[in-house]
Amino acid sequence: MAFVSVFIMDPVERIDIAGDSTFVLMLECQARGHEVLFAQPKDLEQRGSRVFAHTQAVTMQRVRGDHVAFGAKRTLCLDDADAVFMRKDPPFDEHYLVSTWILDRVDQRHTVMVNDPQGIRDFNEKLAALRWPEFMPPTMISADRAQVRAFIAEHGEVVVKPLLNAGGTGIIMLKHGDRNIGSVLDLLTREGRSMIEAQRYIPDVTQGDKRIILLNGEPLGAVNRVPAADDIRANMHVGGRAEAIGLSERDKEICRGVGPELARRGLVFTGIDVIGGFLTEVNVTSPTGLQEINRFDGVTLEAKIIDWVEARRAELG
Repeated sequence: MAFVSVFIMDPVERIDIAGDSTFVLMLECQARGHEVLFAQPKDLEQRGSRVFAHTQAVTMQRVRGDHVAFGAKRTLCLDDADAVFMRKDPPFDEHYLVSTWILDRVDQRHTVMVNDPQGIRDFNEKLAALRWPEFMPPTMISADRAQVRAFIAEHGEVVVKPLLNAGGTGIIMLKHGDRNIGSVLDLLTREGRSMIEAQRYIPDVTQGDKRIILLNGEPLGAVNRVPAADDIRANMHVGGRAEAIGLSERDKEICRGVGPELARRGLVFTGIDVIGGFLTEVNVTSPTGLQEINRFDGVTLEAKIIDWVEARRAELG
């Protein structure tokens, strides 16, 4: 029987085939003869203790505008899948949360989960990095606008971020004395009702925000994302430019510190962000960067990831 790989993700017809990491994972599974099935989180269903997904078979190809062909629909108990890839992009809202609760019930004695739903739930991508304060710039989490103002006054230049967004959404740089501080904090904290992250601005961001991809806690490679001249955000979909880059000794130190805990939590495919030698985020929901690293380094990282998944499935018996 074919190896069954289920991808739970945003609508597959909308992905950017030039940069999407899920796309190349699906292509790799397909090349190995896997049965590749697509579902959205809304297609999950729990009956008693068993979890089902209303899936559709897909065939992928690297043709812009014609990258997916849909096949037969199939309702599958996820205990009968060989691997389930949870690749839904944030925001991590109530719908995402419920999806992780449902996926908790998949029998991981048989099915390989990438990533473990409890691990995804436990590792907020902003808060998780605070588990390793020795690697981070000064950072605070608060809904108290007065405390955030004091933090800005202390550090001079600060980046504020919503906790549940991704892709650079809602990230704003504030300087002490800026007359817009009050309005920005009112907006981001919803007038003191929502917590945000405030982090000392790292000037080295102009030289790039390094994304390091880890597989079961071990680094596979990195890509440097350089922001546009008029932006502090290095995310490529908001104008950042990708560059080839290797791992520094500091990067390796951070990976050694962070990696074992990620592996212990079942966070198989992750991405950490490092700016100027400081850890800023730990990405566990739907990390990207595979295609850029492949192009720069002449590698095929998705093959290493699927190698790991197949080996893990074989271990389960």
